[in-house]
Amino acid sequence: MSGRVKALFTRAIRVVGRFIVAVAVVGYTVLDELLFPLFHPLIRWLTGLRLFQRIGEWLGRLPSYAALVALGIPFVIIEPMKVVAIWWAGTGHIISGTIALLMAHILSLLVVERIFHAVYQPLMRIEWFAKLLGWLFAIRDRAIEMVKATAAWRSASQWARGLRAWFRRVLAR
Repeated sequence: MSGRVKALFTRAIRVVGRFIVAVAVVGYTVLDELLFPLFHPLIRWLTGLRLFQRIGEWLGRLPSYAALVALGIPFVIIEPMKVVAIWWAGTGHIISGTIALLMAHILSLLVVERIFHAVYQPLMRIEWFAKLLGWLFAIRDRAIEMVKATAAWRSASQWARGLRAWFRRVLAR
């Protein structure tokens, strides 16, 4: 392969890669923007219950690696469900796959995210985990910055705000 062909091939791979990342980030962020406000009152109510406060306090006192296991078990069950749901939708089961993706995302918000917040401090005492999480957050933030600079983001963001306002109006009735 000549140098010019290799450079063009590398550039094409980068463009395709950025497009895939942009679609994934926009899609996931729009889903998150739509679902989190809908479930925030439920999350707030659940975290206000004494039972869930006690569970959160107990999780927060776990040793670091026990906290990692407490987070890891629901994570390895719930997060792959999202990938399966996307695959399912991609193989022609669009409604079922979309419903499965929504359910997995809701479970993630209600279970994994709550556990993550409860065990955050013990997890940050694991040096390799803290570094890995910092690295992952930096990649996420860079991808979000890249996507937010696009017209697709602005359109999707405006669409999500309109849809969220519509949901609020429907729920207020």
